[in-house]
Amino acid sequence: MINLIAASWKNWLLQRRRWIPTVSHLPFLYFCGWLIVRPLGFLFEKIEQNDLSLVGTLFTFTFFLFTLPSWVKFRWRYRKPSLALGLSGLASKHSVRSFFRGFCWAGVLLVCILAPIFLGSWGDLVGGGISIANFINAVFLGIGVGFAEELVFRSWLWGEANLLVGASKGIFLQAGIFSLAHLSALIKSDLSFVELISLLIGLFLLGLVLALRRILDNGSLSGCIGLHGGLVGLWFLIDADLIEILPTTPTWIVGPGSVTPNPIGGLIGIVCLALTLFCYRTAFAIAERPSNGARNASAKGATP
Repeated sequence: MINLIAASWKNWLLQRRRWIPTVSHLPFLYFCGWLIVRPLGFLFEKIEQNDLSLVGTLFTFTFFLFTLPSWVKFRWRYRKPSLALGLSGLASKHSVRSFFRGFCWAGVLLVCILAPIFLGSWGDLVGGGISIANFINAVFLGIGVGFAEELVFRSWLWGEANLLVGASKGIFLQAGIFSLAHLSALIKSDLSFVELISLLIGLFLLGLVLALRRILDNGSLSGCIGLHGGLVGLWFLIDADLIEILPTTPTWIVGPGSVTPNPIGGLIGIVCLALTLFCYRTAFAIAERPSNGARNASAKGATP
């Protein structure tokens, strides 16, 4: 009896310890990045805190990239890190098609948001055209945010979630963490409680859509990058150079945020994401299988 209790206690401790690497990995890397950039603040007093934080984040992400292959080999016990992370063959025709397919989905979602703006006369076209500076910013913002966040959430975190809670729950866990990861930035935006909840719901649905997009692309991360980056980059370009959205536009169309509205949290955005999930419904059954090459191969022919 004592041995049985001791064995159960040991198994419980081992289960708890499985979470420790996941929870501590990114904070540890962030701490390492902070240690590197902190002396710069003392040496160059004119550097602003936001710029210093950006440099620290870049160091953190660089450390993250270098540790990923070893992480996959030793923790996930997968011999091909690039395949497990969805980075295999990003320059192939399949990945390029997946990227543009995701980018087109982003365009369709934004058109669904812009349509009621023009139908309700809440927006005007800006005649100046697209500036080169804003175009370059949109490209780098879309690709940078798309690649970085998808590698963290739909690649590493999703693999960790599948390892800890199983494939059927992992897809929802990664979407929930993806939503809550934006909480601190949303709180600083001076939003009401209802607006905050609507944005969290929209981000959760977006996390599910992006995960299912990867499944439908046979495990490749390129479609997620195209969809996520397209939403970020195109909306930046639309808001900066193409369309002047009137302040009287209802938040259920453009989403919360008086200065920089986020359409993901609007009613139109949430409904569009829910409809996209319906279009991707064939991927939910695939998501319940283990996150490996076999599951990725089984997604062939399921792309909508």
